[in-house]
Amino acid sequence: MGDEKLKQELLYMVKLTSKYDFTRMEVVEGILRLENEREILGSVFGKRFKGRIFDIAAGVEVDDKCVICGQHADNHVICNHCMETIGDSDYAKNKIKTKEKQRLKLNVNVKKCITTVILALLVLILLFQIWILIMWYSIPDYNKPEKPRVSEFEVTPISSEEEAYNQIILDFPEEEGYTVTFGRADTEYVGRFNLELGDCCLEKEDELTDEERYDYFFTEDVYIFYISYLQNHSSKVGMAEINQDGEIIIEGTFNDGRRTDSFYKFR
Repeated sequence: MGDEKLKQELLYMVKLTSKYDFTRMEVVEGILRLENEREILGSVFGKRFKGRIFDIAAGVEVDDKCVICGQHADNHVICNHCMETIGDSDYAKNKIKTKEKQRLKLNVNVKKCITTVILALLVLILLFQIWILIMWYSIPDYNKPEKPRVSEFEVTPISSEEEAYNQIILDFPEEEGYTVTFGRADTEYVGRFNLELGDCCLEKEDELTDEERYDYFFTEDVYIFYISYLQNHSSKVGMAEINQDGEIIIEGTFNDGRRTDSFYKFR
């Protein structure tokens, strides 16, 4: 195995160790599932690492030797010396610099392309300018996108279906025409509840890097409620999911002009 590949593998192991709790089987299963697809941990150190974290998650008694150097490791996986040495190495720092340079280079190339296209189409844009202005002022305001509706209430932890229901009806009260019905207990992606208020889950998921997907696509228990609104000549339907922390995401026709096929962070 080449030095570059080994350095990459060791840095990857250090990052995983510093970020995740290996006593949780769902975390370890997620790491190993992605590893089967990417095949990064192929060295003897990587194989030790995979075996060690699986044993920890399974509750098997393990020794406290570092899988890299064999010294004492407080976390039973990688010792503090290896964590600091690899994490602060020139290779790790260069990786960060390389990502920043690639991001900067991409931005520069995009700007050049945009400038070229703008210059090439300038004459056409000028010719169509009057037409665009006329069309702009003639477009009606119906279905105008609104700011995403978010909860005005504080996040309150819940531990039962009844407590979850009581939190949902704070935002969708019966006296305002809403009907809230418990659907089922299920699981949902952890990352969806960690978004900023009003963020569309589907849009954010398209932007995730491979590393961010580790944190995002683990699952947690949620309560699911169906919401309907029938009053006068208007109706709305949707669904709300609430986790144990009392955070809520919603899907449906509660935000006019916004996409209704994806969840939004609501509370």
